[in-house]
Amino acid sequence: MNELVNSTTKKLAERDENLEDMVLPMKKEIEELKGELTIYKATLSNRMLSSRQKQQAMDVPKSEKFKGPQMRNMVGT
Repeated sequence: MNELVNSTTKKLAERDENLEDMVLPMKKEIEELKGELTIYKATLSNRMLSSRQKQQAMDVPKSEKFKGPQMRNMVGT
């Protein structure tokens, strides 16, 4: 009975080690991908900010110099 338990324990320990060997590189790759994603997000954000239309100068006629109130406009004629 002890031999069966020891054999099973050994097999489970080997599987555990194998899984750890597979998981560690995956974790490292996930961290690298997160870093790349952050860079891509920042790049995309900068492109969106720079692609906004810039204000264009508009030709607006200059108003004439103020000559004081005109009485007819104030009276309502």
